[in-house]
Amino acid sequence: MRKRVLVIVALLALAVAAKGPWEDALRRSRGAHRLGAGEAISVKLRARLGQNLAVALLSGFRGIVADFVWLGAHSAWEDQKWYKMREGIELAVVLQPHSISFWDIGAWHFAWNASYGESVNPKYPSDAYRLKVQRDWILAGKTFLEQGILNNPDNWDLKFKLGWIYYQKLKDPLGSVPWFKKASAYPEAPLYVGRMVGHMYVKGERTREALEWWKKLWAEDHARHPEQLWHKIAQWGHEAEEKLAIPTSQRVFPAPKKSGKKPGFP
Repeated sequence: MRKRVLVIVALLALAVAAKGPWEDALRRSRGAHRLGAGEAISVKLRARLGQNLAVALLSGFRGIVADFVWLGAHSAWEDQKWYKMREGIELAVVLQPHSISFWDIGAWHFAWNASYGESVNPKYPSDAYRLKVQRDWILAGKTFLEQGILNNPDNWDLKFKLGWIYYQKLKDPLGSVPWFKKASAYPEAPLYVGRMVGHMYVKGERTREALEWWKKLWAEDHARHPEQLWHKIAQWGHEAEEKLAIPTSQRVFPAPKKSGKKPGFP
C-alpha cells in the first residue's frame, strides 16, 4: 500500500510546487471542520504522517492519505497494539472528519476491542488496575464519539452509537436516553431507535417516563409506519399502566386478548 502512495506522489511531483496554497486550503478546511484547527500542517501533522504521506497530502490526496492511515490503524488493531491503533484512528479523522465510518468503527475499537483486550491483559499488576484501564478505553470511545458528533451534527447514527456506549459499556441506561431521543428525531432513523428510549426508561426503573414515551409512540399515525411493532408497544404500554395502577378509565393501551385456549392444550 505504501508503494501505491509513493507511485501517486511520483506521478504528481509537479503538484508539490503548489505546496503553499495547498497548506492554506487544508488549514481553512480543518478550521471549518472544527478538528485540529490550530495544528500546524507543515510541522506537527507532517511529523505524524511522515515525509512521503505528507507530500501526498500536500499534493491534494487527502482521502488517499486518510485511507492509508486507517489501514495502518487496522493493522495495529489486529496486532493488539492499542495505543498505536488509537493514534492512527485519531489521525484519520483529522484528515477526514466527515467519514462516519471512521468515527463509528474507531469508537467501537476503543470502547469494545481495546477495553476488552486491556481487561484481560496479564501484564497488569492487578484486577483493579485492569478494570481502570478498561474503563479508560470505554471513556475514550465515548469522548471520541462526542467529537464525531460535533463534526457531523446532522448524523443520527453517531448519536445512537453514543447512546449504545452509555447503555452497553457504561451500564447507564438513563444516560443513553438523551442520545437515543436525539437519534430518533431524524426521519431516516430506523424505528427501533425510538423504541430504545422506552426500553431504557424501563431498565432505569422510570416506569412513568416509559409509559409517557409509549403513549407518544402510540399516538403516531399507525398507517404511516405499518412496520412499527404496534402490538409490542401496546403490550409494553399496558404493562406500564398495570405497574402504575392506572385507573381503567384513564388507560390508553388495550388489554391483551385472551387466547380462549384451555390450560394444558397447545
